[in-house]
Amino acid sequence: MFFQHNAAEIHSVLDCFDKPSAWHGLYRPLTTNLYFYVGRKVLNNRIEAYHSINLVFVILNAVLLYRLAELFLGPWWAIVPSFLFVSRLAMVEVVLNACEFQGLLYAFFTLLSADLFIRSRKSESVTQLTLSAIAFSLALISKESAIVLPAILIVYGRLYGDRVTSRPYLVYPIIALSWVVLFVLVIRPHFEYQVTGFTYDLSPSNVLRNYGAYLLDFSNWLLAPLRDVRMLPQIVTLAGTLYMRLLIAALIVVQIALFLFPTMLKTQDQRLVAFGFAWFLIATLPFTIFEDRLFMRYSYLGHAGLALCVGAMLRGIIQLFRTHNPLALSRVSETTYFA
Repeated sequence: MFFQHNAAEIHSVLDCFDKPSAWHGLYRPLTTNLYFYVGRKVLNNRIEAYHSINLVFVILNAVLLYRLAELFLGPWWAIVPSFLFVSRLAMVEVVLNACEFQGLLYAFFTLLSADLFIRSRKSESVTQLTLSAIAFSLALISKESAIVLPAILIVYGRLYGDRVTSRPYLVYPIIALSWVVLFVLVIRPHFEYQVTGFTYDLSPSNVLRNYGAYLLDFSNWLLAPLRDVRMLPQIVTLAGTLYMRLLIAALIVVQIALFLFPTMLKTQDQRLVAFGFAWFLIATLPFTIFEDRLFMRYSYLGHAGLALCVGAMLRGIIQLFRTHNPLALSRVSETTYFA
């Protein structure tokens, strides 16, 4: 579909931005029109080349998550989230489908933007803040789902004691709002866009079920053996149970409480667990409102947050064990000495 649309409609670089994409109602000039235009001219639409590019970006995104995790966990523990992120079976379609470069590139720019923003807050670097804002803009025209980044950054600022009403935090909502206005008032009328064909269900039951599925498919153990690369029926069934919906609802309530009262978080690991899970909830939110459209690939960026969450939990548990274990060993040694 993308090859045929590109050959028929896209004849110059200008066309990549001035003509609609292959899928009705969406504007993704970088990852659909421009990507396949360059691929047609340079790669002669060789599918092996597209697959190689996907693999490169899977690795690059893992490296970006490592850089981000390093800010919170240090160089060694940061390996854990990076490894978890790159090894999820749920991302099989992201790797295998050439058109899923859309998901890979928007995740790349979103991760890059978040990393640069947090580094700019630590160093007060205007250059890093500017590059972060540019990366966010590129993420938006790669895939509109990147619009959630401002919320992720606000949660970071709130949990880590930063002033979220300061100018740097306001840059991203302004960019997101400008993009929405541009899309609604300029792009949509210019292209005479038709509807996307997607149907939506905003009911709590549907949203909680979808959240549950994207949480469960983080587990390779639950996905093996992988008989369906889109979404396993048993995951959908389990996510649709009353108990799973209640669990997700409870986790969301706890997350909201932690956002409102971040002083309840006593350690850095606890803050990162909260931030990572908030990242998951925010990054997957645009996909939870779909009706009967559950695909594991939609959880790709959200799984970066879960990987951070698990990495922080593991470090916290091991540090807790190390804190208590030496006391026990000390008591044993004292008893032995006096005996």
